[in-house]
Amino acid sequence: MIKVKAKRHPFGGYKSLEISGHANYADYGKDIVCAGVSALAETALLGLKHVVCIDPMVKKQPGYFVLKLPDNLQEEKQKKAAVILETIFLGLKDISESYPSNVRVELIEEV
Repeated sequence: MIKVKAKRHPFGGYKSLEISGHANYADYGKDIVCAGVSALAETALLGLKHVVCIDPMVKKQPGYFVLKLPDNLQEEKQKKAAVILETIFLGLKDISESYPSNVRVELIEEV
């Protein structure tokens, strides 16, 4: 199962996204669930780098992806990053609703 953990920033938006595990929906190379989740994760990274012009901390390994926004982003960049990550989170949530045995999404609220 793929587990997605998104941490909200206390002042709105998100501060990190962690994706771990394997969907096990189909054989390697044919797993549409894994491909969808991976495409969204990579799209988040591209959007943050090329649209918002920030360099998030990223760790990628087989079956593991973590993305953390830099601390103390300018307000305008924080707002743009929030839109990108909210959109990606909605996509991941939609996949989890379509494939509940393969993807679980958790939203962690920071206080």
